[in-house]
Amino acid sequence: MRLFAPTLLGLTASIAATLTALPANASNFPSRAITMVVPFTAGGPTDTLARIVAKSMQTSLGQPVVVENKPGAGGNIGAVDVVRKPADGYTILFGSSGPLFINTTLYKNAGFDPLKDFTPIALIGEMPNVMVVNASFGPSNLPDFMTYAKSQPLTYASSGSGSTNHIIGFMLDKQVGGKMVHVPYRGTAPAVNDLIGDHVSFMILDVLTAVPFIQSGALKALGMPGLSRSALLPDVPTFQEQGMPPINLGLGFGIVGPRGMDDAVVNKLDSAIQAALTSTEVSSLMANQGVEAAKNSNPKSFSNYIAREVGRWRDVVLQTGAVAD
Repeated sequence: MRLFAPTLLGLTASIAATLTALPANASNFPSRAITMVVPFTAGGPTDTLARIVAKSMQTSLGQPVVVENKPGAGGNIGAVDVVRKPADGYTILFGSSGPLFINTTLYKNAGFDPLKDFTPIALIGEMPNVMVVNASFGPSNLPDFMTYAKSQPLTYASSGSGSTNHIIGFMLDKQVGGKMVHVPYRGTAPAVNDLIGDHVSFMILDVLTAVPFIQSGALKALGMPGLSRSALLPDVPTFQEQGMPPINLGLGFGIVGPRGMDDAVVNKLDSAIQAALTSTEVSSLMANQGVEAAKNSNPKSFSNYIAREVGRWRDVVLQTGAVAD
């Protein structure tokens, strides 16, 4: 008993000290820089939004929020990197539809399950897409394009296998008999460069990236796949207005962390994100770039949103037969 009692007392004290330290650590979070992983190359829509939000979060958190690009495999490489990190809040993922909703179905083994391996933190918002071609491309509207595509070998670019522009391009290809070739890139920027260089035929592009190139005359818009026109492109008709069924699959953005994060840390990060989204500077920047910011979002509602979108995209992928290249 003399040997056992001190050991038991020491163990009890150790456990008590550990349990006491946990809330303190959460209350002191963050005590150092936070890494925000973007699973795509710099210059694309996900990267641009991430940097806007990260800059504003620093004000609320009092620590740097450093954006780190880890592109590849449609966003899977960056997502897997975050999933494998400690669930302490110091590494988070600024993801888009591919890694957050689509890839779990599109890939045979994405390396993670968004419903099991992420801690949802905050929904950022959604962005519509627009179909664009090189300015020298013959057809100037969707019906003419569809007729042209049935007789000509065309290619469509995407920011990577599993991206929304890949899926929507695939769905268009199905309507012309599966004759078009998918050309995946490691991010949006190199894909747009090749589209401007006339190396690929068309691309489904987010309005944030597309508008400057449309305005400069480098690219030509053929239609909006979604249900409504964009305030940034009021003269570009929807697919539905041109006699085609809509493809209402916009680009969603959100922030998640590894599974098992402390609720206090999640709430502190969410508060900083909500402060960013409601700030005049960030909300104005997002609106000017065609992003509809999420309203009244919280970690629980974002978790439900992820589950709903995973199911919706699973149906789309299975119905179209799309697969990752």
